[in-house]
Amino acid sequence: MHKLHRERLQSLFNEPTNDVVYLSGASVTHRYGTDFEYPFRQESNFLYLTGVQEPDFALVLVPSTGAYHLLAPRRDAMYAVWMGFVRTPEQLKQAYAPDHMHFTDELGDLLASLKPAAVHVIHDHDAARIRELGYTPDQSILTDALAWCRVIKSEGEKSELRKAARTASLAHREVMKSIRPGMNECELQAIHEFTCTRSGMRHQPYSGIFASGVGAAVLHYVENNRFIGEDDLFLMDAGAESNGYAADFTRTFPARGTFSDRQAAIYDIGLTMLESCLAEARPGVAMEDLHLKAARLLLEGFLNLGLIRGEVDELMEANIFALFFPHGLGHFLGLDTHDVGGYPKGVERIDRPGLRYLRARRVLEPGMVITIEPGIYFIPALLEPAFENPEQARFLNVESLRSYLDFGGIRIEDNLIITDDGHENLTDVPKSRADIEAWMR
Repeated sequence: MHKLHRERLQSLFNEPTNDVVYLSGASVTHRYGTDFEYPFRQESNFLYLTGVQEPDFALVLVPSTGAYHLLAPRRDAMYAVWMGFVRTPEQLKQAYAPDHMHFTDELGDLLASLKPAAVHVIHDHDAARIRELGYTPDQSILTDALAWCRVIKSEGEKSELRKAARTASLAHREVMKSIRPGMNECELQAIHEFTCTRSGMRHQPYSGIFASGVGAAVLHYVENNRFIGEDDLFLMDAGAESNGYAADFTRTFPARGTFSDRQAAIYDIGLTMLESCLAEARPGVAMEDLHLKAARLLLEGFLNLGLIRGEVDELMEANIFALFFPHGLGHFLGLDTHDVGGYPKGVERIDRPGLRYLRARRVLEPGMVITIEPGIYFIPALLEPAFENPEQARFLNVESLRSYLDFGGIRIEDNLIITDDGHENLTDVPKSRADIEAWMR
C-alpha cells in the first residue's frame, strides 16, 4: 500500500519539474538525562510513504520520474553489539522495495546527481539539512499535500484500521467484563493493555483514559489511579494500534453492572445523540451539522429531565449545550489518533463554544475515517460560573444541576469508515444499556 501512497503524493506534482521531496523519519528519543530509550514510533508521514518502522531513515522522491530513494543509517559493529542485527542494503531493499538504496550520509551525493531546483520538506530540521547541502528547501506545500493524501484511506489502510478495531473491541469487552467496585482504575488499564499485547498489538495509539466517578468529567483524564466506587460510572477511552493505525473507542458503564435511574437517564440522552449522528453519517454531510444535531438532542433531553428551561432554539442560540458538551463531536482517524486534514487551507474554525473544538470541519466523503463521540459532562469549572452568570443562569435549573456536580460524565465513541452510501462501523462493543448490563453479568 505504501507504493500507492507514494504515487498518490507524486501525482499532485502534475507539472514537469525537477523538484524533489525529502523527508526524514523519526529518531529514537530518550528519557531526559538518561540513555533509557522510549519505545520507537515512526513519524506518521514517513510511515505512510514507506512502511519503515526503524529509526534514522530518510527518503527522496522524484515526482517527474516516480523514483523512490530510501536512505538508511550506516550502522557499525558496536551498534550490532548493543542493539542487534544490522541488515545490509540489499536486505533493506528487499524489505522496503525502494527503487534505489543509499546511506543517509550519501544525501549530498544523491542531490548532486538529481540537481533539484527545490527540495520540498516539512520539518525545520530537514530544511536546515537541505540548506547545509546548498539547496533551496520549500516548506510551503508538502504538509498540506500529505494531509490531502492521508484523509482518504487506501484499502490497505482500511484493513489495518479494521485490525486495530477488532483488538480494541476485544479489550473493551474484557474491561467491561472485569470491572468491580474497589478496583483501581489502573487495574482496568492493565487489563486493556494486556489484552492488546496478547493480541499482538504492543503499542497504544494514545494514553488511554480510565476514569471513574468525577474523573469522567475531565476530558483528558490521565491519572488513572482512583479506586472505583460502588455507585460510579466508569468512562474508558482507549484503543489499539495496528502497524501505526489507530482505533479510538469510548464506552461508559456502571461499576456495579447495572445503571441507576439517574445514570440511565443521562446515558440514554448520550446514546440518542450518538445513534442519531450515526444514522446521518454518510457522504455529503458536514461534521459541524452532525455536531449541532447532537447538541440539539442534548438540550431536548435535558428539557425533558427538567435540568434546563426555555425553548430549544433559544437554548441553541445561547450555546447552553456547550456547558455540558464542550468538545467537538469527532475527528479524523488513521496513523494519528487525531489524524490530519481536518482543516485544509481556507477552512476556518467556527468561533462558537463547543464547535471551536471540532477537530475536522469537513463534508464527509467516501474513504474518510472518523470518530463520532458525543459526551455529556457535569464540570464544576464550567457550571459554577454559569450559575452566577444571569445570561446563562436564566436557562438553568441551578438547584437540580448542583445535585449532578458529583456525577462525572458519559461519552460513547464509535469509529466509522465512510462508504459510498453510508458508513461501516468498526466498533463492536456493547453500547445500549441492555447490552452492557447483559455483557457485564
